[in-house]
Amino acid sequence: MDHDLPTDERHHLKEHFSVYVLGPESFPLLQCQPPCNYPALTQDQFPLYCHSSTDRHQEKWAELWDNGESSWDKGAPNPALVDLLAQRQQHTSFTAQDLVARGERRKRALVPGCGRGYDVFLLATHGYDAFGVEVSRTAVNQAREWASDQLEIEKDASGQTLETDRWGRIQMVEGDFFKDDWIQAMEIDLRGGFDLVYDYTFLCALHPTLRLSWAARMAELLAPQRGLLVCLEFPLYKPIEAGGPPWGLKNEVYDELLGGQMGAFQKVLHYKPDRTHEIGEGSDWISVWRRK
Repeated sequence: MDHDLPTDERHHLKEHFSVYVLGPESFPLLQCQPPCNYPALTQDQFPLYCHSSTDRHQEKWAELWDNGESSWDKGAPNPALVDLLAQRQQHTSFTAQDLVARGERRKRALVPGCGRGYDVFLLATHGYDAFGVEVSRTAVNQAREWASDQLEIEKDASGQTLETDRWGRIQMVEGDFFKDDWIQAMEIDLRGGFDLVYDYTFLCALHPTLRLSWAARMAELLAPQRGLLVCLEFPLYKPIEAGGPPWGLKNEVYDELLGGQMGAFQKVLHYKPDRTHEIGEGSDWISVWRRK
């Protein structure tokens, strides 16, 4: 299924992150050397477009936000996450409401690469203290503005009877996911770890050389024995050699990064959602991983 059509936006995004090379023989000229330290990539499979220096990765995304370019933005959380959280009676691990009334602390959820914060807001309505981290100050400001406006819309729709006391905290901060500056900015005690991290288009936005670092950071941030990593696996339809971002992924890549005897996670759910954004219909999967 070829959803990855060569639209002007897609071509511009690839160009923004890439330098053109003639083929595998040009590898010595590039900073990213095969096999790029992640599963299932050989020199022959490497795309004609090779990502620019990973040192500039965060800066390149911030540039897009600053220039008003966000063609990937869907204006709402993915329906697959909406449906998963709505099934919390069947999957009690996702229950986060009413914990404070029982004398327990609220569960904490994190959305790396949160964009305008739709998923952060959704998680907060389900009782999580929800945090989003984004490399772009412009995106963070837009996310805060959207969340404030959305809260007023929700209040008006409910006749001012919205039970926001059952909601968790909403906070979006600027920072590098792989560093700790954003944790300090949140002013929270994270010694217990996050209870949930949600990844939809964050992993596929990272250059493949960062995938092992992504998995290690997820293990570091999630609470041992109970923390859940929810991955909406995307774009599974796209071959890795097509380049990116978004970079193509496969179910097996998640398994290799997170699971197995040496992995830090155990897969507890894996299914094809009934609903998702149009671009992933027929190919998206949900996987849920519990921190060992």
